[in-house]
Amino acid sequence: MRAFKNFYVWVLNAKLLMAMYFLSLVFLTAIIIFFQDVFVIRVLHLFQMLFLSIVIAMTQVVFVDQYLTLSQSFLCQRSVVWLFFSGIMTFLTAKAFLWFPLTPTLGPALLACSMVLVLALMLLGNRWEQEADTLRLNRNLDHFKTKGGS
Repeated sequence: MRAFKNFYVWVLNAKLLMAMYFLSLVFLTAIIIFFQDVFVIRVLHLFQMLFLSIVIAMTQVVFVDQYLTLSQSFLCQRSVVWLFFSGIMTFLTAKAFLWFPLTPTLGPALLACSMVLVLALMLLGNRWEQEADTLRLNRNLDHFKTKGGS
């Protein structure tokens, strides 16, 4: 049962990350396309963005340690490699599938840089959430100790 719970939590985390990355990709692409005076994102490109967000989320869940200790930096070596990989994958996917036909190199580069920034901010947010959880748990433990467990 414990293995099932661990797998279930892993899948929920992956799904949550995938959804956030998909929304980020769509939003950032829409902004870049808007400044090119194009107001349409093709459905095929949305499916490609969904697939890319799945790849990015799965590599994060598998490759990046979600539970770093507070003594470790959130930008440890594996995180930096994952950010670099995600940026390259975003650039190559956007360029290969012509998400930005008016700016075939600048558009994907802008999207990749923006996406790396979003992903780094997500890692930082996870770190802050862990710190807040640690403080809350320590406060509850202190409260439990002073009440004598009752």
